[in-house]
Amino acid sequence: MNSVAVFHIPLAATLLAVGLLGMAPARADDALWARLAEGGKVVLMRHASVTEGRNGGDSLLRDPSCKVERNLSDQGRQQAKALGERFRARNIPIEAVRHSPYCRTAETAQLAFGSGSETAYLSLLEVLGAEEAAVQTAQLNQVIGAYAGKGNLVLVTHEPNIGAVSFEMVKPADFVVLQPKGGSEFEELGVVRSGGTE
Repeated sequence: MNSVAVFHIPLAATLLAVGLLGMAPARADDALWARLAEGGKVVLMRHASVTEGRNGGDSLLRDPSCKVERNLSDQGRQQAKALGERFRARNIPIEAVRHSPYCRTAETAQLAFGSGSETAYLSLLEVLGAEEAAVQTAQLNQVIGAYAGKGNLVLVTHEPNIGAVSFEMVKPADFVVLQPKGGSEFEELGVVRSGGTE
């Protein structure tokens, strides 16, 4: 009888813990949205989902015509629109939106926020040499750390670029919320998941 009781108590505790953990991301998201509502943060965002397969375009190629490089899929376009709606529904103040020179980041910015300016320091790190990538990452760190606007600065870029300044693993349309601290210093407040797939 005792063995049964001993078995059920840990099981109940485990189930309770799993239930609480299942609710944790929603609470964490709410806290991050509240911080964004204050303004003065940097949103480091991965572009939305892209086309797949051989006919999906080249993910490394930069093509201003957007005909050859990898572009957003229909799902990605819906993700970007939904993401923008989340920002608007919460009245999140946006100071500026910048994106890498790639079409998928430009379209993500346009669909989510209605505008965005092309910025070289957000360009895909994978196509750069090691020294150039290090310089670009240092510039990104400086932009994040020194940001002092009242609204939030949104930077739409690529997974490797985010990985170079954050410990977070991000899927399409996920974003990291950063608190500038001056110079090239900043605090990572957390990541908001958008439910995107690779």
